[in-house]
Amino acid sequence: MPESKPKKKRVVDNSYMKYSGMAFQMIAVIGVITYAGKRLNDYWELDPPVVTALFALIGVMAALYLTLKDFINPKE
Repeated sequence: MPESKPKKKRVVDNSYMKYSGMAFQMIAVIGVITYAGKRLNDYWELDPPVVTALFALIGVMAALYLTLKDFINPKE
């Protein structure tokens, strides 16, 4: 009886999942911080959305920091 060869498992490159995860992390961080700024802006009843804009910029900086930190010091 001929021996059957074991099937090769298809290996998926983890970098695709890692970088798509980073994109969703950036979207989540920016979204949550901007939403908090909008809520504060509505609470203080400010006419120009200064707090929302400030928190949006803080969210972008935080998301970039987290992403660059993962690029410099990968967890693998």
